[in-house]
Amino acid sequence: MPKQNPAPGRDKSIALSRFSTLCMGAICLFMVGCGPRLVNWALRDYTGSAALGALRLGLLGLGYVCAVLAFTTLYTLYRFLGRVQAGTVFVRENVKALWRISWCCAGAAFLCTPTGLVLRLPFVFSLGLCAGFMALIVRVIMNAFRQAVDMKDELDLTV
Repeated sequence: MPKQNPAPGRDKSIALSRFSTLCMGAICLFMVGCGPRLVNWALRDYTGSAALGALRLGLLGLGYVCAVLAFTTLYTLYRFLGRVQAGTVFVRENVKALWRISWCCAGAAFLCTPTGLVLRLPFVFSLGLCAGFMALIVRVIMNAFRQAVDMKDELDLTV
């Protein structure tokens, strides 16, 4: 009798998550390519500002720094999901991955929240708040993973 997968939906869910991560990477790549156009669109109400050139350059720089954080997060998440799919869940490498993701989210929050507030760009401000909230959620999950890894290591030593 062939062995059945105890959780057939789990593999599909992880595969969908990995595919979604790749799609987000493609969207981020597209946005990086359209960076100057997106900045011009975001600053369309600032046409009379004397510092428009500096503002445009600053916002474009912010976008590229956030893109690096986003690509780092997506790459780390993709690898994390690969380890989970392979059945390697409660390992230190996954805790490090969650730590890295949380700091990328915190970095985006640190950059976007004050920038959006000062420039009165609600989208950038909201993006910063969402990134900060995600950093908090990922930190909580990371701490739970860390405790599970410690417990697993302790159990492995007692057997």
